[in-house]
Amino acid sequence: MKNNPLIQAIFDASHDGIIAVDQGSTVIWVNKNALEILGLPADIVGEKITRYIPQSDMLRILATGKREIGDIATVLNRQIIINRLPIVIDGQTVGAVSTFKEITDIQKMEMRIRKQSMESGLEAKYRLEDIVGESSAIREVKELADTFGRTDATVLILGETGTGKELFAQGMHHCSPRSAGPFIAVNCAALPGNLLESELFGYEEGAFTGARKGGKAGLFELAHGGTLFLDEIGELSLPIQALLLRVLQEKKVRRIGGERIVPVDVRILAATNRDLEQLIRENSFRSDLYYRLNVLTLELPPLRSRLEDIPALIWSIAHEIAERGDRTIEHVCESVMELFTQYDWPGNVRELRNVVERMILLSKTSRLERSDAAFFEKKLQNLRNTNLSSPAMLDEAELIVQVLQQTRGNRAEAAKRLGIDRTTLWRKMKKYGDKQT
Repeated sequence: MKNNPLIQAIFDASHDGIIAVDQGSTVIWVNKNALEILGLPADIVGEKITRYIPQSDMLRILATGKREIGDIATVLNRQIIINRLPIVIDGQTVGAVSTFKEITDIQKMEMRIRKQSMESGLEAKYRLEDIVGESSAIREVKELADTFGRTDATVLILGETGTGKELFAQGMHHCSPRSAGPFIAVNCAALPGNLLESELFGYEEGAFTGARKGGKAGLFELAHGGTLFLDEIGELSLPIQALLLRVLQEKKVRRIGGERIVPVDVRILAATNRDLEQLIRENSFRSDLYYRLNVLTLELPPLRSRLEDIPALIWSIAHEIAERGDRTIEHVCESVMELFTQYDWPGNVRELRNVVERMILLSKTSRLERSDAAFFEKKLQNLRNTNLSSPAMLDEAELIVQVLQQTRGNRAEAAKRLGIDRTTLWRKMKKYGDKQT
C-alpha cells in the first residue's frame, strides 16, 4: 500500500506515535514517532501487526469496536500512555488506530502547566530568610523549618493565630526539592464542607447543579509535583477528613461525580492553632489522620516569647506600607517600643501589624510618636483595670472599620491593605457585627 506523501508528512509531524490497521489487522499507516517509540522497521506497512506485536491490543479494538483511553504500558524500557480507537465508517468498524506518547513527555508538559499555574498566583512568595526576627526563639524554629523543608515528609505546623504559619509553610516549600513546583494554600475554615470537597478533589461536568462545563481540577491535581498547604486543618468536617486520609494513603484522587482515578504527587503541610489531641478526645478529629499528618511537628513561638523582635517587626511593617504608597515612616520613638513590650500580644504578629498600621495611617508626620499610640495605650490601661484577656478584638474591629471607610467600602482593596484575603475579611466582618462594618 502506497501512502499519500502529504498525509504521511502530516502524520510524521505529530509528536505522538500513530499506527493504524485495517479490519484484517494489516498495518495501513504508521508515522516516524511510532516506529521510533515501538522499535519497528520502516517497512511494516502492509504487514500484519501481529508479526511484530503478537499480542497486539488492537485486535481487541477490532473485535469489540470500543475505544480504550489512557492505557499505560512499558515498551523498550520506556513507559508510554496509549489511546486505542476503532475506525468506524457507516456504522461498521473497518480498522483501528492507536496513538501513544512517552510518559516523560507528559510529565514535561505538566511542568509547563504548573509553571503557568504558578505565574497565575500558585506560588510561594516568602522564604525562611524573609521571616523577620533575630531572637533565639525564632532563629531556632527557622533552622528546624529549614531542616524539615529539605525532606519530603508531612509537617504539622502548630502555633497561635497570627504567628505566621503560612509564611513558614512557604519557606519550607522554597527550600524543598519541590520548589520548582506549585505551592497552593487553602484555608479549611473559609469554605463550607461541600464546597471545600469540590475545591480539594475537583469535579466532573454535571456532578452537581452549577458545575462548570468540562469539570474542574481540584487543588490536589493543581499541586501535583509541589506542595499543598492546608491551613486551619482542625476545622475540617469528619467526612472531609476521611476523604483526605484516603488521598494521603493512596496518593490518588477521584473527582466528584467521576470514575477516573488520578495519581497525585503532592507534599502536605498542615497547620492549626487548635489542640488536635483534645479534638480527638472529643471525637471531632480522626486519630488516624492526625498521625498521618503529624510526621514532623513545627511549633511556632508566640510574639510574647520574643518581644525583642518587635522593633524589627515594626520596621518591616512600615516598609511594606511605604512600598504600598500609603505613608513613609522615617523614625519610631523608643517610647513606642517600650509601650509595645508591656503587652502580651495574644493576636501575635497579626495583632501587632494591625496596631502599627493604624498608627501609621493616623500619623500626620513621618515619625511614630507615643501619642500616635494613644488608642493602644488606652486599651492597655483598660485591660489592666478590668483584667480582660485581650483588647485585640476591639483593635481589629476598629481598624477594619477605618480601612473600609478609607476605601469607600471597597472590600477587595480593604482586604489588600489589611493583608488578608476577601473571604477572611468577610468572616471578620460577620464576627464583629455587620452594624460596625
